[in-house]
Amino acid sequence: MVLEMTLMLLAVYVIFSYLIPYMTLKSVQQECINQHDFCKIDVRDYHSSYRNPFDNVTKNIPLSYLSRTTKEEVVCDKDIIVIAESKLAAVMATRILKRRTKRFIYYTLRKH
Repeated sequence: MVLEMTLMLLAVYVIFSYLIPYMTLKSVQQECINQHDFCKIDVRDYHSSYRNPFDNVTKNIPLSYLSRTTKEEVVCDKDIIVIAESKLAAVMATRILKRRTKRFIYYTLRKH
């Protein structure tokens, strides 16, 4: 009985923590991004974002520094677009950003 309850709680935790955010994250095309409607946060590492920049108004905060940076300063007052190398990195960044803001978060992929 206890083992089944533990497995059930573990399954619910995995579904709500990892699968639902992965499936509900909305993509946006790079051509549709308006400079004034969104804040853009590039979570790729510094080398990738330097070699293949998105545009000049994008804030570069690597994924490994995102949690610490969002604790120290306000993220943004508009909806956010996360620029990442993979959808998994975008989901991880979204989970961190959702703790700090109630704004909508979208993503776009940019390979190096």
